[in-house]
Amino acid sequence: MSISSMKKLTVFAHARDADRVVRRLMRCRCVDVAPRDAESDGLAANLCEDERIEQAQKVARITEALAYLHKHCGKAPLVKMRQTVDQEAFCADGSQKEAWYAVERVEEILARLTELRGERSQAQTVLAQLAPWRGYDLPLALTGTARTRVVQGTFPPKADPDYLRDSLASDGVHCEFLGADDRAQYAVLIFHRADEDKLGLRLAELGFLRTALGGEGETPAAEIDRARRTIRWLNDEEKVLEKELAGLADKTPLVEVLADVEQTTLTAIETRERLSKTEQCVMLTGWLPATAEQKVTAALEYFDCAWEIEEPGEEDDVPILLRNNGFSSNFEWVLGMYSYPKYGTFDPTFVMSIFYFVIFGIMFADVGYGLLLVLGCFGAIKLLKPREGMKRFLSMFGYCGISSIIWGVILGSYFGDLPKMFISKMLGLNPPEKVALWFDPLEDPMTFLVLSLAVGAVHLLGGMAVQFYILCREGKPLDALMDVGSWWVLFAGIALLVVKPDIGKWVLIAGLACIILTQGRHKKGIVGRLFGGVAKLYDLVSYMSDLLSYSRILALGLAAAVIAQVINILGTLKGGTVVGYILFILVFLIGHGLNLVINVLGTFVHASRLQYIEFFNKFYVDGGRPFKPALPAETYTVEPETPGAETNQHA
Repeated sequence: MSISSMKKLTVFAHARDADRVVRRLMRCRCVDVAPRDAESDGLAANLCEDERIEQAQKVARITEALAYLHKHCGKAPLVKMRQTVDQEAFCADGSQKEAWYAVERVEEILARLTELRGERSQAQTVLAQLAPWRGYDLPLALTGTARTRVVQGTFPPKADPDYLRDSLASDGVHCEFLGADDRAQYAVLIFHRADEDKLGLRLAELGFLRTALGGEGETPAAEIDRARRTIRWLNDEEKVLEKELAGLADKTPLVEVLADVEQTTLTAIETRERLSKTEQCVMLTGWLPATAEQKVTAALEYFDCAWEIEEPGEEDDVPILLRNNGFSSNFEWVLGMYSYPKYGTFDPTFVMSIFYFVIFGIMFADVGYGLLLVLGCFGAIKLLKPREGMKRFLSMFGYCGISSIIWGVILGSYFGDLPKMFISKMLGLNPPEKVALWFDPLEDPMTFLVLSLAVGAVHLLGGMAVQFYILCREGKPLDALMDVGSWWVLFAGIALLVVKPDIGKWVLIAGLACIILTQGRHKKGIVGRLFGGVAKLYDLVSYMSDLLSYSRILALGLAAAVIAQVINILGTLKGGTVVGYILFILVFLIGHGLNLVINVLGTFVHASRLQYIEFFNKFYVDGGRPFKPALPAETYTVEPETPGAETNQHA
């Protein structure tokens, strides 16, 4: 429930040990390597551009190979488990070479398949081109004799063949038609070579277009047969290669490990580029949690290097690592979407998580939907073993599902009014008059509005209480009393006016006096201070505006309930018949599934907004950057647990 104390790490090591030092620190999972500061260290950059580009190409090759291997793995399992693998052991026992062989063979197969498809396309083009000429019994390479000229070509499809034949015969041209289709009429012309020039204009008038058939001297029929044999051979070879590729799918787990190993290497190279260097030495600077000092020191003792771990200076840009309990740590990513707190200030995650839990539950108060969230989120964590970031994401919504269940019981919502509708429409019985332990929001929306505003008031007062605490922690108790306590007196007076007017008016006057006399204390002169205090009363409008924002709890809660009610009406239209039950199941699954997705998204957005706008503006100091240690890649694998490791909570 605080921001971890950080320490600055500076390491000087031999240049030859740079990669091993970086990898060792990556396995510690607790060192955020800072970019080199050229102005302060005066050293050269540790350029690894060529190595980084080459390694990035390796990663790209593996990624492409994996895409095809996953395609040939058959039906993907519903639950994809990550392998527990020691990456260093994987490289040492020969598994890396075996995985690379699989990748290279996949690349060879894919390259050959590309060639096969190109050759097949060429053969199919030959088939399409020669199909109309199959009846032509002369070799394709024949262009004539010493005195005659043989020309293949086409006439327009609607031209009269008899007219063309007779007309060309009068010009000394023998014309033989081989066939026709909707695009052209195919013909062979034989004429004297001496007449070729003068016949050019005549043939153009008749719409004749020469066709270059090419070929290797065979007849069209022989060329067609050759192309068909070629296509069969290519298809057979493609099937063999596809079968081999499917067999290589067994190597997919090995290649997945290789993908993480090579991505880890790429991360190590990118991290090394952050270092400064001389001809023989490199310098690494970074940040680590104070609790991880012993672990990092133990890791560095493997090398012949020097290091220093010190407290951060005022000018340092210290990264933020939040430290919270098992419940509230799951809400840290919600805080990260807004901004991390500045180093040395207050971490509101614990307080925020309590309010977020309650507000989400009221907005989405439904036992059925909450149960689906709990089972879906915690079940996914148990089965999928997701990475830390996704695990916290799922855990947060799982806990919010618990809140939805609690408030669903209080407000009587079980997939909306499903119990009542099912009992009355499907079973034909009299449903219970009341399901809610307290009240039904659809029947008593005013009580729901009062509840929403009451929760909002507590939320706002909670933000002010945090501000009070921060001021006291900074040694400013009088500022806390004047800046926060005076408003509490004013709010107490307003509340007492409703229940105890005689007492409330005096408390209200006392609150007004406190604000007027204290809020302008930083201004010069009595008049300036009084004017500043009076002007500060305008903040009451801001507080009222903030309070009214919590009416969105009412809006979101009623929206989910009304949609669920409409879905239940549609699902029970046909009553307790066979068709009615089929309709009920379909409408239930589709309707309530969509309602769950839509309202979870809406509730998340608006619950977050109430934290960011109404709650944080009372005390929050932002501007921090998250702590991001260099980590081994774990897309497909999980490194064996290291005792005492402090991991990055936001990775």
